[in-house]
Amino acid sequence: MEHTPKYAGFWIRFVGEILDSILLSIASWLLEFGLLYPCYWVWAFFQARSGVTVPPFSEVFNAFFLQIVNTGLYLVISFPYYVWGHYKYGTTLGKKPLKIYVVSAKDDQPITLKQSILRYFGYGASYIILMTGFLMAAFHPRKQALHDLIAGTISIRR
Repeated sequence: MEHTPKYAGFWIRFVGEILDSILLSIASWLLEFGLLYPCYWVWAFFQARSGVTVPPFSEVFNAFFLQIVNTGLYLVISFPYYVWGHYKYGTTLGKKPLKIYVVSAKDDQPITLKQSILRYFGYGASYIILMTGFLMAAFHPRKQALHDLIAGTISIRR
């Protein structure tokens, strides 16, 4: 008798992705603040020494700049988070409490590093055109999203 895995559906994967996004957002905000605040204080110190009135931190960096920096940091930390998490542990911190694991589609074994990297870059393709690549998981018989198809992976519940 052949074993059929319990595929993780669209909504449970959506919740897992929200949890991962919250964790990564908090980490990128903390990293952004940790990088920019010391820069501000060094700049403010030299401005104040030269007699210039120093504006508050919130007025030095405009919102667009902060958004660009935060997006860049989010992308930088999301790469090792997703790639290493899926490769080494088969899951991420957001998926683990929901018991979602990523395995190879052909044999239900742990994924390779190559598959994990392909899956990460496949997320970009899944986001294109209003996230239809993610919506594919709602209609695919094995609940695979576009990034799963690109990497040859499936998400299962254990």
